[in-house]
Amino acid sequence: MFTEHKRKEIIRKFWCKPQIAFLSNKLNSKLSYIGLPGIEALDIKAWLDYLNRVVAFQCSEYKEGRTTKKVDVNVLDNYLVDLERRALLESSKVYEGFMEDIVMGGMSERGDVYSQSDYFKVYNLDFCNQLTTPREVIGPRGKIKYYHKLEVIDKLLSFQKDNRDNGSRFIMYLTVNSNTFNQNYLKELSGSEYGRYLKKLDTIRKPEVVAVRHLKAFCFHRMTEIFEKNNFSVEFLPPVFYLGSEYPNRAKGNFENHRMMTFTILGTNAAGQSSIKQDVWKFLSQKFVFANNSRLMPYTDKFIDEDDLQSKIIELMEGTLTYKELWSKMA
Repeated sequence: MFTEHKRKEIIRKFWCKPQIAFLSNKLNSKLSYIGLPGIEALDIKAWLDYLNRVVAFQCSEYKEGRTTKKVDVNVLDNYLVDLERRALLESSKVYEGFMEDIVMGGMSERGDVYSQSDYFKVYNLDFCNQLTTPREVIGPRGKIKYYHKLEVIDKLLSFQKDNRDNGSRFIMYLTVNSNTFNQNYLKELSGSEYGRYLKKLDTIRKPEVVAVRHLKAFCFHRMTEIFEKNNFSVEFLPPVFYLGSEYPNRAKGNFENHRMMTFTILGTNAAGQSSIKQDVWKFLSQKFVFANNSRLMPYTDKFIDEDDLQSKIIELMEGTLTYKELWSKMA
């Protein structure tokens, strides 16, 4: 279950909001949003000036250990409907249940069949756990299948691909937990840049320092594959690293923070135009952006040498290949 804290607010306000405003201004229009805003809709409240449509997924209950916690989905529903009533949103839709069940299984707990008629401009996939954790989904006739979040993203992008749009630019925010990343997935990484990077990490003896960078490499590799499979040009901004909510580490007998990362991915419909190729080594060798309780900054880690970052967010976006070669030339 999502727990709000100051670092999330900093990311939402000082990282995401300027980027969403930038995209809205480039397109000269408000944006369609899809994702997991949470019951309090904190993302929607922060970015409302730049949004006109919202599609949200919200679970009605969560399991935490042996405890089941209930959530009143009507709170989110009523808030979005009130925004429509006040003409602050054109439309909204809440699908009740887990995103895996709805997107892959096709139906929400309320019996709503998932469909997509928008070309979404803002994706907020705040999973808060592992990309590779499977979820059991019961399909037609009671048949059980297991889906990973990467498969959900693939499916969403396949819907996105089928909804063409003249201003075919979008931003995806993907938040995941590095605490329990399965090292076996590193076997999927191929190519000299990845091998060189993993060899560099082998010299570090601090497990948590290595884990976030392993996840960084894995996400870059797999998400690039998924975007390109669905005919989107793809480019990553530097990931934002932050300490999430606390959890009891029973093995150590103390409390620790979840070590979280938010990936920011620029997507462009590549149909009929040239695609760009991001430099793998350059991306992997850059510092993280770090969010503390008051600001964002490049993260300097004493255990590894990494390249400095442009600190101004809009200049960082304007310096991307996506902006220079694709977005700046589009009407």
